[in-house]
Amino acid sequence: MNDANMQDRRPRGPRLYHKKSRTGCMRCKQRRVKCDEIRPSCGSCSRHAVECVYPNASQGAPKAVPVTRHNSGPTVYSANHPTTPSPGLPGLAPVMDDTSHLDPGHTSGPPSIEDRPANSPHYLGYYPSPSSSYHPPDEGSDTDISLPEGPWRRFWEIRLIHNYHQNMVQPFPSAQSEKVVQIWRTDIPNLAMRMAQKHNRCSLLHITLANSALYLWTKSKDKQERDELFKLQQTYQVMGVKEQRRDIDELSHQITQNADYVCFTSIKILAHSLALVQTLTVDPWEPPVQWLYMGRGAAQILQMARKLISPENDTNIKTFIKSPPDMSNPMELIFLDHSSLDWLLDPPVSTGSFTAQEDRELEDEDVKSVYSKALSYICSVQKAIENKEPDFAVVRRFGGFAIWVPIEFTRFMDERRPRAMVVFAYFMSMWLDYEHIWMVGKAGEMQIRGIYKALPIEWSCKLDGLFARFKQPEVNG
Repeated sequence: MNDANMQDRRPRGPRLYHKKSRTGCMRCKQRRVKCDEIRPSCGSCSRHAVECVYPNASQGAPKAVPVTRHNSGPTVYSANHPTTPSPGLPGLAPVMDDTSHLDPGHTSGPPSIEDRPANSPHYLGYYPSPSSSYHPPDEGSDTDISLPEGPWRRFWEIRLIHNYHQNMVQPFPSAQSEKVVQIWRTDIPNLAMRMAQKHNRCSLLHITLANSALYLWTKSKDKQERDELFKLQQTYQVMGVKEQRRDIDELSHQITQNADYVCFTSIKILAHSLALVQTLTVDPWEPPVQWLYMGRGAAQILQMARKLISPENDTNIKTFIKSPPDMSNPMELIFLDHSSLDWLLDPPVSTGSFTAQEDRELEDEDVKSVYSKALSYICSVQKAIENKEPDFAVVRRFGGFAIWVPIEFTRFMDERRPRAMVVFAYFMSMWLDYEHIWMVGKAGEMQIRGIYKALPIEWSCKLDGLFARFKQPEVNG
């Protein structure tokens, strides 16, 4: 009763009445607030530092023709793309040097992202619990996202921290260097606690708790506990991402003093998004676009740190980046020979067929370049596996796909382009031999099965050879 009275007496702002916007951005519609419809980013989205996405109907950008289903004709894509720059997430969307004309030996950062808007998901809400109807709050809203104080929260936080130290410091069977293990075992937890206690900066702590909750979710057999753990990881993830935006805004001018904190938070957020791929549904298929978009933010933050940290400055992030595998040379990652996989881009039937004649996607040189870089990166990972690189190195290369492959490829996945889906299925097939790594799990098999079901039947035959690596699925149609 007292709580109810206190709630009644709590001061509230005036209720705002305004004419509903029918052409406002998706964010403002979800939050039920007035959108000023400023483009490319409305005032509300700019204020909250989130990407502004307008409905396709009012955006004026060309839309991809929906992917053909098993009983339909071929799909034709327009080769035209909008050229309006995307505002992205301040401090997160990568702005990189163009590498499209690199000379051999050039060792700059990841590839450039053409100035085209990317209709990315906004982290939270993109991974609903597979076993509950829980819908987490909108991380772009004005309301603070937090967990209620009390014994329940303290119990879980103690358990999550204990689990991190007991099971997650060295998640790979083949040990990393002692220095890297020391970073994850001692330095990062100490940094997270120190920044939370002394500076009220909790992004690294929150994403560590989210990561630990997801780990326990992968191990638990109890449905009720799994639901609770999944809700926990969702909430802590959003709290971490919101805090990170504040950190980047306020600490970027002091990057030399805060490089470890900002960079390791970004790396852990990216790793968490990668681990979430195994939670996606098979039917209907969900592309892991959250993880793929997250790579943009991680790329820019690491590049910013690399430019601003002086060579004589000894930081843990420098030690981590220089540890195996070496992923600094674009010529070995996205400009590698990919002729062995070029058949994935070919139309799935004879060149004289109606499907092949209507396929104009690769006539756009920019589109073809995106696919070429994706295939090159896949070949680079295959080469690393053939060279018997340790598990931790291969998994880091898995994560690098989101950093190095152009963001347009993610958009192709969002549009359900069959060619992109086939290429991605072959990338995910390399994950099959790493199911013993908790953050990989069954993600490879689930993505392949989901893509197979979602592909037009004329394209699905390209994946037939992948099913020899696991039990034949029950595929309808």
